[in-house]
Amino acid sequence: MRLVLIVAIACCLRGEPIHVKSALAAVSAAKSEIENKHFERATDFCRKAVEIEPTFIEAHECLIGAYLKSNQRLEAAAAITRFLEIEPELRRYRLTLAQILFEEKQFERALAQFSLVLRSDPFDADALLGLANASSQLGMGDRAAQALERGRKRYPLDSRFKP
Repeated sequence: MRLVLIVAIACCLRGEPIHVKSALAAVSAAKSEIENKHFERATDFCRKAVEIEPTFIEAHECLIGAYLKSNQRLEAAAAITRFLEIEPELRRYRLTLAQILFEEKQFERALAQFSLVLRSDPFDADALLGLANASSQLGMGDRAAQALERGRKRYPLDSRFKP
């Protein structure tokens, strides 16, 4: 008990709250577990870090990375969804979520995510292609054609947009 109190006082004197130190330690341990391909332990550490400090971006990114590296795509999608509630403008994660939703044949939800990416960057090639594919799956041929045409005009050398 005394040791915990001493550590708490030392952290506070350095200006670092204990919970931040604990979250940093958990993320560090998680990264080590990821390197050793111990993904279950890594995700446990990451979840603990997020629990300690829910707005700790590095903990969320570590958790998402551990899920993706262990091919747990649905768990990654759930973690990304929670993360985007905190950081809604992170296009990279929104695209990853959209791609997972598309793979899971949740075309309406994927379409919504691709559309959100295109709101912030109307010429994002991956989002344009994803929007075209999701629209096509939903029977929205006109919308798919428009996205592909916009992609062809913006990226004439990109073979993904070739007719």
